[in-house]
Amino acid sequence: MQNWQVCKTVLFSALKNQNFKKYYIGTLISTFGTCTQRVAQDWLTLDLTSSAKSLGLVVTAQFLPGVVFAIYGGVLADRYDQKRILFWLNFAGFLIASSTGILVATGHINFEIILISAFLLGIFTGLEGPVRQSYYVLLVGDRDLPNALSWNQINLNIGRLLGPITAGLLIENFGTSPGFIINGGTYLIAIIFLMTINVALYFPPHDLAESENKVTFLDSLRYLREHRIVLIPIAVVCAIAMVGQDMQLTSTLMARKVFDVSPSSFGLLVSILALGAIAGSLAVARSSAEIDIAFLGRKTLYMGLTWLLIASAPNYFTYAITLFFAGFFAMGINISGNLSIRKYADPRHYGRIWGIYISLWLAGLAMGGLILGWISDTFSIRSSIYFGAVVTLIIALIIRIYDKRTSSNVVKDSLANN
Repeated sequence: MQNWQVCKTVLFSALKNQNFKKYYIGTLISTFGTCTQRVAQDWLTLDLTSSAKSLGLVVTAQFLPGVVFAIYGGVLADRYDQKRILFWLNFAGFLIASSTGILVATGHINFEIILISAFLLGIFTGLEGPVRQSYYVLLVGDRDLPNALSWNQINLNIGRLLGPITAGLLIENFGTSPGFIINGGTYLIAIIFLMTINVALYFPPHDLAESENKVTFLDSLRYLREHRIVLIPIAVVCAIAMVGQDMQLTSTLMARKVFDVSPSSFGLLVSILALGAIAGSLAVARSSAEIDIAFLGRKTLYMGLTWLLIASAPNYFTYAITLFFAGFFAMGINISGNLSIRKYADPRHYGRIWGIYISLWLAGLAMGGLILGWISDTFSIRSSIYFGAVVTLIIALIIRIYDKRTSSNVVKDSLANN
C-alpha cells in the first residue's frame, strides 16, 4: 500500500497543479481532434490518388513548415506572452480545419487543397510546439517538469489511441469530412480551457530577462554544438523520426495495399501503436532510473529489432501486436530527447533549443514522408520498414560505441585526479 502511495505521488505530481490540469484537458481534446483529422486526411489522399508518393507528399507538406516556424516559435516562447500566442494559434487551427472539412463535405476538395491545408496546419504545429513546451515551466515549475513532459507524451498518444478509432468509424459511416470538422471544434474547446488558466498561479520563470535579450539564435546553435549531452539525444530522436518512427504512413499503406482492411481496422492499428506509447510513457513517468545515453541506446536497439518483426509480420493480427511494442520503445527515445534539454541545457537557451529540436524533428518527418513513400512505390511497403529498422540498429550501435568511449574517458580522468 505504501509503495502504491509513493508511485501515485510520483506518477500524478504534475496533475496536482490546477493550471496544468486545465491546460492538459484542453490539449488532450485538441490532440484527439488532430489525430482524427490525420487519419481522415490520409484515407482521403489515397481515395483521390491511390499513390504512396502522394501520401508521402502530404506528410511532407504537413511537417515541412515546422522546419522554419519551430525555430521562430522558440524565439516567441522566450520573448512574448505564451498564453496569448497559444490562443491565436488554436484559433488559426480552428479556421483551417473547419474550412477544409466544409470543402470535403460539399465535394469541392482535391489533392492540391489537401496539400495546402496540411501545409497551413504544419505552420501551426511548428509555432505551437516550442511555445507549449516552454509554457509547461510556468504551469508546473522545475520540480514537476519531467513528470509534465511524460504526461505530454501520454496526452499525444491518448489522442492517437482514440482519434484513429473514431476516424475509422466515421469514414465507414459518414465519409472523411467529419474528421476535419471535429478537429476544428476541438481547437475551440482548447481555447476555452486555456482561458480558464489563472496567471496568478504561474511558477516564477527564470530571472533571465536581461541576459535572454542578449542571447541570439546563433548563440543557441553554438551552445548546442558544444554540448553533446544535449545534442546527441536530439539528433537520435530526429534521425529515427525520419526513418519511420511515426509509423502512420507505412501503417496506412499496409492497411490498404497489403492487408486490404476497412477504415476502422486501419484506425485500430494506429490506436494500438498509441496504446504502446502510452504504456511506454507511464513506464518512464513512474521509473526512477537514470535517463541517460545508455538508456537511449537500449531503447533504440529495441526499436530497431521491433521494426524487423513489424516488417516481417505475415498478417494483420501479428502486425498489430508488434505495433504495440514499437510504440512502447519509441516513448523511451522521445522522452530522452525531451529531458536532455530540460536537464542539461542552459535556461537562457531553453526556448530556442526547443525550437531547433522541433524544427529538426519536423524536418525528419518531412524528409521521411518523401523517402518512405518513394521506397514503398519503387520497391515495396515492407522494404520501407526494413530500411527504418536497419538505420535504427546502426544508430543504436553508434550510441553504444560513444557511451563506452565516454565512460572510459570518465574513468581515466577520475584515476588521473586521484
